[in-house]
Amino acid sequence: MFISVFLILFALCVTLIPEAHYHMVRVWSFVATIIPMWVVTWMWWNFDASGHGLQMLVILGRSHLAFGIDGVALSLMLLTTVLFPICMMLLRTVAGFMTFILLEVLVLSALCVLDLLGFYILFEASLILLFLLIGRAPYGSLEAAYKIVLYTMAGSLVLLPTLFMIYSECGTTNVLYMTCAYNHQTVLGWGLLAVLAVKIPLMPVHLWLPEAHVAAPTAGSVLLAGVLLKLGGIGFLRFMLPVVPEFCVSVFPLVSTLCLVSFLFSTLSTLRQIDLKKIVAYSSIAHMSMVTLAIFSQSEFSAYSSSFLMIAHGLISPALFLIVGILYDRAHTKFILYFSGLGASMPIGSTLFFLFTLGNLAFPLFPNFIAEVLCMVSIFAVHELLAYVFCVCQVLGAAYGFWAFNRVVHGLPRGPADVTRTEFHTVLPLLIGAVWLGIKPMA
Repeated sequence: MFISVFLILFALCVTLIPEAHYHMVRVWSFVATIIPMWVVTWMWWNFDASGHGLQMLVILGRSHLAFGIDGVALSLMLLTTVLFPICMMLLRTVAGFMTFILLEVLVLSALCVLDLLGFYILFEASLILLFLLIGRAPYGSLEAAYKIVLYTMAGSLVLLPTLFMIYSECGTTNVLYMTCAYNHQTVLGWGLLAVLAVKIPLMPVHLWLPEAHVAAPTAGSVLLAGVLLKLGGIGFLRFMLPVVPEFCVSVFPLVSTLCLVSFLFSTLSTLRQIDLKKIVAYSSIAHMSMVTLAIFSQSEFSAYSSSFLMIAHGLISPALFLIVGILYDRAHTKFILYFSGLGASMPIGSTLFFLFTLGNLAFPLFPNFIAEVLCMVSIFAVHELLAYVFCVCQVLGAAYGFWAFNRVVHGLPRGPADVTRTEFHTVLPLLIGAVWLGIKPMA
């Protein structure tokens, strides 16, 4: 609560500062996002990892609105507070600083809230700010902005009447007090699945994500891949599994089919893309489909493996978007056909691109490798054939990853200048986090 109030007050102060004082606002915005990172780090340090329940509960009186954290939410909060200072280094307008500070408030609140209606409100409020980021003039795309609104609203219009019905029957939408009968579980389960499948996203409601990434600025793509996609995962883990467990078991065949189709479609589509941002975006869809399948497997390691993959993806994918943004700043294009021989002109940038490509392909000593192995273990525990299919399909990930890397880095050298010291330090925290998470579990 303290973090949210502090950031809201800072955002209000930013609105009073003229655009001419951009550099001063940038410094203070960076400092303002560093403070929540230290607060969340202190929470992580004092968190009792041996317990499995909710900790640091805050219940707001008779409204039944409650906030609390568990291991998954705390990990995602730490990832969120690390990514926002990086985003502040990429922004160039006062309006952008205010937008991202308000987004941080909404995301951190959504990760902590224990009320379904509160989660829905915070979940949808971020859509307004996303619309402004993606549809901004003159660089954005109104078509992509309207597409994400239409896709998300379609699922939301299914969930909202369901929440009102559940409130009239149960008297609350707080997961601490909710107990749903089986018929209510079915209705609420379909409502939650409709909106969370759009957010994570699963086929056939995934088409907004590549368009949103292409239209969004680099900071928006970093935030979208690193944090906002994970709201769908936390919704599955915190609300669907505890509140509608019977529905989750009954709908597993449908969800597993959607995840498999999403994985195959996204990896095959990536082989045909020429836009670097779309390549990274489709790889995100593939990873999120594996996260969803691991969650719905409900095996012994499902929650741990899916949350670990979300954290790993939240480090690797934003770093790839940062590298694409660096290339765009120099060449003013994201089309892969215009890049060649970057290994000669950008040795440091090419090395970073190579390392994060290996991480995205789940190479050993990177966190994606550990996370995907754990997800495979979770899937093998419930459906061996499905797990074998996913293992075979991993070859497609290596195909598109190395194809994109070879096309950009090798060939005749006609690339731009290497990364600057500031750009390197922007990517460095994500590289340190990826290497640390990849090596530490093996120690």
